Amino acid sequence: MAMAFIIAMCNKDAMKEPWLREVVPAQHTGQSSFTHSRINCRNYSHAQSCFRIAAERLVHINQWNDYAGKATASFQLFDETGNAINRPVMKNDYLRINIPGPGNPDEGGDWVQVQQMGERSSGEQQLIFITVKSCPNPLTSTSAPTHFFDQPATSTFVIFRKQLSLMAAVFGRNEHPNQKSRNIITRIRNFFVYLGARLGLANLQWKALTHGLLYEKEP
Repeated sequence: MAMAFIIAMCNKDAMKEPWLREVVPAQHTGQSSFTHSRINCRNYSHAQSCFRIAAERLVHINQWNDYAGKATASFQLFDETGNAINRPVMKNDYLRINIPGPGNPDEGGDWVQVQQMGERSSGEQQLIFITVKSCPNPLTSTSAPTHFFDQPATSTFVIFRKQLSLMAAVFGRNEHPNQKSRNIITRIRNFFVYLGARLGLANLQWKALTHGLLYEKEP
């Protein structure tokens, strides 16, 4: 309970930033989550350099597992026609996620699609973000979301610099367990993965990623 309170307070503080309020989807239903890492840079030049490096890591999604560590989820990028690709992410691309533990019995992997992404910059602030939403597997004819979260759920990945402080963060919004599969084993699996996320396992995954985006091979 104490940890949940700390996370909630950190999320509340982060959402005071106008740029973050504009790019992170609103929380309407279900659960929300917030995971972040921070570094304080030496000077303005160092802060800009650290931001550029972290932003470059953020958009190369196929390498996320390298930054987060081999024991974490792996990510594969697909274009909007369903072809596996290795390039910076673009809007409407798909991500196939293979989480540690029980895989998705229906199709293999959990799928999200890039809904929004963008960059902003001023003298004192820089921001890059990617928002993904649970979706059907683009490699099949299914119309139901192939993910342990139901379709309202989003995750927004952010690199945000304010003066000499740099933050990498993941904002989860409107999270519900996906119970739409016809396969009861899939529905049970999705519920327990969702429960594990609520108990903090997702925070461990995202903490490894946010830390790796900022600290791996830090300049």
